[in-house]
Amino acid sequence: MKYAGKNKELGLPDYIIFGIEIEANNVKTKNGLYDGESGKYIEELGWHKATGMEESLVKHGGAELVSPKLKDEERTYENIESICNQIKKYPLKDTEAVADEKCGLHIHFDSECLRKDPRKMKAFRKITAEAEELIYKMCNEKGNPIRKDAISKKYNGLNLISSLWRKGMAVPTGKKVLKKIEKGTLKVSYKKFGILRRNVVSKYKLDERRYAGLNLTNVGNPNKNTVEFRMANGTLDSNVIKQNVFLYASIIKTAVEMVDNPEKYTDRLEKFYNRDVTEKEKAENFLDLIMDSEEDKKIYMDRWESVKDSEIFKDANKRRIFPETFKKDDFKDLSRKVARGRITQVYNMIKDVLTNTKEKGEMSGDAR
Repeated sequence: MKYAGKNKELGLPDYIIFGIEIEANNVKTKNGLYDGESGKYIEELGWHKATGMEESLVKHGGAELVSPKLKDEERTYENIESICNQIKKYPLKDTEAVADEKCGLHIHFDSECLRKDPRKMKAFRKITAEAEELIYKMCNEKGNPIRKDAISKKYNGLNLISSLWRKGMAVPTGKKVLKKIEKGTLKVSYKKFGILRRNVVSKYKLDERRYAGLNLTNVGNPNKNTVEFRMANGTLDSNVIKQNVFLYASIIKTAVEMVDNPEKYTDRLEKFYNRDVTEKEKAENFLDLIMDSEEDKKIYMDRWESVKDSEIFKDANKRRIFPETFKKDDFKDLSRKVARGRITQVYNMIKDVLTNTKEKGEMSGDAR
């Protein structure tokens, strides 16, 4: 696998099949994007508008288009670019169609390659949980930090009841996952949905886990059977979408291969799971684990570097939203946080120890 620009194939394994939901705001849908020649064109590409509650995410002056099952082919990336351009053709009034803070980019992957072997699903869950904060910082284009509504509760008019319990549209779950792994209670396989779950719960989206950054509620669903990455901001840049496909696919491929060929990943995993490192080292170890090309790694390191100190992440760390999988502070930052009086106290303690040691040494010398 290697990232390739424009519409070239990425070299994804055959078992990686994906789908995309593109959301945008300020879009004319009636007698515009969804209708007439535009509607026909979208249908010819195999895409369709979202329906039901999903469409209500952006229905007030917005639109959401859902892809068919996609494979790593030039035609796939050409169609994604065409869909993005098609949305841009139908702005409301004199404004532009945009993917603003109300929009997200959701990418689904066929989960069968993970589901059929619980070891692979567990490896996938553990990697994504360990690297969760990094993924949130690497899933958007350079200079574009995660939207606030992704990780914090905000009533947005969708449904008053659901807004009371939902924490955000793509909340982190890594802390819970790692705690379950530590206790040995992590659920790594999912039974197929029963009639109640499939026809009632799923229909009304009552399962809170759906609104996680990594949505696993459809694993085992005979109609979908997918894992869904929901954390990224919305975008109408097809290249950014493709880069996200590559990032997420790289994680899935690694989870599969580290079970099939463990000797290849022994050293990489040891470095990745080491927490006695700075955030930068953790980011580098994460990308070393899932990618081989230095050019590919640079794309996501540049993304990370550009947003790592954003207020949204500083606030998230204050509230301990993400698991602590690396050192958050260097010595300089730590010194700013320690009370001056405490530093003076420690200094005096050290000074007293050194003075006493010196006096004892001198006394020993006199005795001789």
